[in-house]
Amino acid sequence: MAGKGKLVTQTLKLGIKYGPQIWVATQALREPAKDAVNKAVSSERARRLAMSHATSLTDGSILKVYKGDAAHWLVFNGDEPVAVHPEIDLPLTTLAAGADLTKRIRPQDRLSATDRARDAAATALRRGRPNQIN
Repeated sequence: MAGKGKLVTQTLKLGIKYGPQIWVATQALREPAKDAVNKAVSSERARRLAMSHATSLTDGSILKVYKGDAAHWLVFNGDEPVAVHPEIDLPLTTLAAGADLTKRIRPQDRLSATDRARDAAATALRRGRPNQIN
């Protein structure tokens, strides 16, 4: 191939020129990236725990609510909040106040990949503005 040698040469030149800046940037961004991944993993773990709790109830459902920039999953039995995952020191009625109860998820509901991607995008936008009011 005629362009492979030129491509390799150009890549090496750019790597030598910008490599140190890229290394410094990756070192500086490592911790924020780890924090973002840990938040996403803990939110998913809390959602699964809340869903298993809601499955054990007669009319269980879950709802995602926010306290600051942290997502919490409220577990409902009918229209009454029963628990929250992860645990928080606020009363359940305070967390449920002002929330749209029509957006609750029931255990028998199957979310599509589009719905989950939309929820992840909304959460990422919230992460950028932690003190935003809905």
